[in-house]
Amino acid sequence: MAWSDQLSSLSRGDKRSITQQLVDLIASAIATGELQPGERLPPIRKLAARAGVNQLTAARAYRRLQDMGLLIASVGRGTFVRSAPIVEPKDGEDDCSWQIYALAQSRTGKGPRLLAASVADGVVPFSLGSFAEELIPVAELAAAGTDALRAATPSTYAYAAVQGQWELREQLAALAADQGYRDAPDQIVVTTGASQALMLAARAVLRPGDVAACESPSFAGIIDALQAAGARVLPVPLDERGLRIDALESMLRSTEIKLLALQPRLQNPTGYDLERERALTLLELAQRHNFFVVEDGVYAPLRFDGDDPGPLRPLDPARVIHVNSLSKTLSPGLRIGWLAASGPVLDRIVAEKHEADMASPTLPQQMAARYLAAGRHGTQVARATAVYRERRDVLLAALEREMAGLARWTHPAGGGHLWLTLRRARSEAPLHRTALAAGVSYLPGSAALVEPPEATHMRISFGACPVELIPEGVRRLAAAIRSQPQATNRDARPAA
Repeated sequence: MAWSDQLSSLSRGDKRSITQQLVDLIASAIATGELQPGERLPPIRKLAARAGVNQLTAARAYRRLQDMGLLIASVGRGTFVRSAPIVEPKDGEDDCSWQIYALAQSRTGKGPRLLAASVADGVVPFSLGSFAEELIPVAELAAAGTDALRAATPSTYAYAAVQGQWELREQLAALAADQGYRDAPDQIVVTTGASQALMLAARAVLRPGDVAACESPSFAGIIDALQAAGARVLPVPLDERGLRIDALESMLRSTEIKLLALQPRLQNPTGYDLERERALTLLELAQRHNFFVVEDGVYAPLRFDGDDPGPLRPLDPARVIHVNSLSKTLSPGLRIGWLAASGPVLDRIVAEKHEADMASPTLPQQMAARYLAAGRHGTQVARATAVYRERRDVLLAALEREMAGLARWTHPAGGGHLWLTLRRARSEAPLHRTALAAGVSYLPGSAALVEPPEATHMRISFGACPVELIPEGVRRLAAAIRSQPQATNRDARPAA
């Protein structure tokens, strides 16, 4: 039984006081992992109402748990499980417990913990959004690396230009032209992956307290980038035709936004496209309300079905900042990302890049430039697309067999993910732990949402999952779902 369900069972006949019973109940939930580090607890008023006690008793219990080093309170934000409890150092160890008081509340998301669990032995990795390792063209990259090393000069081992090596920017401009863009090399900034490109774009446009918007659900990296810039982030729902323009228009009637971030082609996590008519209306709204659009196109080349609606940036280069990467088609380890922008915002992005890391590493840029110049990237993308299509088809067939009555899901036209919603909600945290124990991982829906989830969602990633493991992974996941009771609204809290 969930700890919150046990609140109504506090007994005045118990030898322990009501306050101590509350303390023991919450401490036990933390010790067993039911309450995870960083998880927010109910406000004092709600805790008191659920437990049938006065607010002074609830406040006293929280204060005692803080004294024990289990909780931390943040004015205006709430009460949270500590990232790590205060423990006595062992002999010979430095006492670092003071750091918990000195450090601000962590802004780091759940990604590292979820990733570590997803790559454990025996776990079917439906949570991995990375490129399939068996598709990396090792021989071709080795040849490009050897060529780069043979041609190396002292400048190869010095700082690169902040905006990126010119030869790579030329190749990226040519690659973009094949996808419908018209960006010149001097409009491109090389970044350390697309995640840094998103961060730089957000920091260039936003200041703390500004309002930004993104799709709901969205790529967790987009949400992280906007929040890290200090923005208040508002969700805009989407459907099979992409971002819902009616919802955006409703938002704009009462709220001024500075930036909207989205993936208009093969969106992560749904696999949907933004239809052309909606895209044109979106850009009209951007012009009318003077906000930037950050377009993330990392999955656009991996199309299985339907016509490509085309990129946004060529339609309005003054307002659209384009973000892209080689991580989803070539190699995530090279960490080659880039963005394209026009006007004063480009200068700001270059300044943010200089402040962030001076410049991206030189040698990987030279490797990537030589690889792209060899002209084989089109064949590489076609190969990856065929493999991803097969994995998607196997996943859809397995879901139809195992989960037809349990859930509904998107049918992605490409990319590496689909979005699954349970027909009857389960408590997110216990379900996620049960699935991991059963040997299957996924990304809990709350990680892809700005707003609290009203249902139980999952991002199921198939690109990096070996095709032979997919049916077994779906079977394990279905069994885990069936083993969990239907959740109440108050139990639908984020997973660890």
